[in-house]
Amino acid sequence: MLSAVLALASEAVTFARLQLRAEPDRRFMEKVRVAMVGCGGFQRYRVGNLDQVREAEIVALVDPEPKQIELMQEQRASTRGLPTFAELDEMLATVKPDAIMIATPHTQHVGQILTGLEAGCHVCCEKPLVTTVEDAHKVIKKRDEVGKIGMVSYQRHFQAEFRYIKKLIDDGTAGAVQYIQVLQTQEWLRAVKGTWRQVHALSGGGQLNDSGSHVLDIVLWVTGQSPKVVSAFCDNKGTEVDINSSLSVVFQSGAMGSIAIVGDGMGWHEDITFMCENMGFFVRDGKLTIVDRDRNKLAASLTGGTTPDQNFIHSILGKVACESPFECGLEVIRLTEAAWKSADLGGNAVPVLS
Repeated sequence: MLSAVLALASEAVTFARLQLRAEPDRRFMEKVRVAMVGCGGFQRYRVGNLDQVREAEIVALVDPEPKQIELMQEQRASTRGLPTFAELDEMLATVKPDAIMIATPHTQHVGQILTGLEAGCHVCCEKPLVTTVEDAHKVIKKRDEVGKIGMVSYQRHFQAEFRYIKKLIDDGTAGAVQYIQVLQTQEWLRAVKGTWRQVHALSGGGQLNDSGSHVLDIVLWVTGQSPKVVSAFCDNKGTEVDINSSLSVVFQSGAMGSIAIVGDGMGWHEDITFMCENMGFFVRDGKLTIVDRDRNKLAASLTGGTTPDQNFIHSILGKVACESPFECGLEVIRLTEAAWKSADLGGNAVPVLS
């Protein structure tokens, strides 16, 4: 079994599942003119990724805090001298970009996404896409109406180890998914204390829909599983939002899952297990180990992959499919919203609605 796995390894970093493809806006479009909405720390990181994509041209910065724009221009030379704006509407009317990339407080996402789409822009939004299932359906509907790319920035879709596992599950090599286990711990309670992330009106929720959004997404995307029912407990640790969460999930296929998101942890640690009929996949702090039914063990060292930023630009140009469309954000908030409801009900099982 593992010899076949090794033979497939070279294919893992090039695997792509078609989900959404856009036609180029202009017949000979060579550059995508991008405006950055939000100029905080993560957005400054994102500009570094865009600087490596020759087809991307950053044309404007939007942030209500002048200090954030100042820090962006200090740290990223490619943004110096660009027009800057405090409001999204003013920028859209003045600059008319091809696309916007959003990294702002979570409850602001839905309005900014809809505004961007209505202005004729492709939209890439930092996770979580939105904070309610209703809002997820709104942005998907609007995206389809205007015919633009809508992407949520889940970078793990482009990491070699997860693409590799997904391929082996999708093509049947691994067998049916039986059990999924997740443990994510971070010092989130202390690290973001006093910021908007712990203000419910701005964040819409806590660690489960912040860093936890990444792991919920990747287990759903890699396995293709759809959650049926969830029982959850959350501890806010005296704050407005969930800090520690424990979820027990049953999927439509009958597979089961246990997900722990610990925001009051002792530093960063993460492990994810996918237990399938033929193979078990153990991802521990980014390192993948595979075990088959004969107890053969392979420590896989995979390289390659790309970034959601590059995929976004290239999907706008029609060169590739968008591999992290808005639907991924919908799947995450479906499970998250049901988990919050279960926690409010003292852990009673709650169906995961569409």
